[in-house]
Amino acid sequence: AKDFFCSNLHSNLSAHQVEALKYLKERGFVNEIIQEFEIGLASISNDALLRHLVAQKKSLPDIEKAGLVFKSERGTYWDRFRGRIMFPLYNSFGKVVGFTGRVLPSQVAETGIDSAKYVNSPETPIFSKSKVLYGFHLAKNNIRELKTVIVVEGQMDFLMMWQDGIKNVIASSGTALTHDHLNVLRRMADNLILSFDADAAGVAAAERSIDSAAAQDFNVKMLSIEGDFKDPAEVVQALPGMMAKFV
Repeated sequence: AKDFFCSNLHSNLSAHQVEALKYLKERGFVNEIIQEFEIGLASISNDALLRHLVAQKKSLPDIEKAGLVFKSERGTYWDRFRGRIMFPLYNSFGKVVGFTGRVLPSQVAETGIDSAKYVNSPETPIFSKSKVLYGFHLAKNNIRELKTVIVVEGQMDFLMMWQDGIKNVIASSGTALTHDHLNVLRRMADNLILSFDADAAGVAAAERSIDSAAAQDFNVKMLSIEGDFKDPAEVVQALPGMMAKFV
């Protein structure tokens, strides 16, 4: 599925692909980051991925069990991710276990797909959102060396900070840090720096994370984003190198 999404982003010249690449460029991503983290694109078709996987002799029960398709009320199967930029989610060994899909603005109006900005894979036998930390498979050695981990809220913030040379960062995929997250991080780091969005959801996630981290004897700090910037990604894009001075 990951290979299929990557191919969709780079191998055709549809308006959908052009918009996705333009969006990534506008957000400040360089080609190396897009390739390193295997960012892809889901088709706007209802069942493009399903047909691709079936053609590769994958079984429908396995495809459904992996959270890639769902069964409609009429009994037909649809791709879970349609018209979205796709971010593979990796386990601690670097194996893809799920996805986050970010909607493109035009797709909401044109296709009527779920307008939620982000959609994650459902819980599956190999993916649990409460246990996966985005980017951890690459950041873990840097976290261990520096004894400090920076936690941001989503993939965009992580990728821009990683691109800017900050390599002890991970993302919690929009949720507060769980007990499982903190258990893994505590074996490597003493210091925890949180940088969540300033909206209500981000503040609530930060408060829960602070309480949980303090209970596990982390030294906890908050990185406050001020001015006209709403998140670390915007800071990095506007002021490369600035974030490193504070973390």
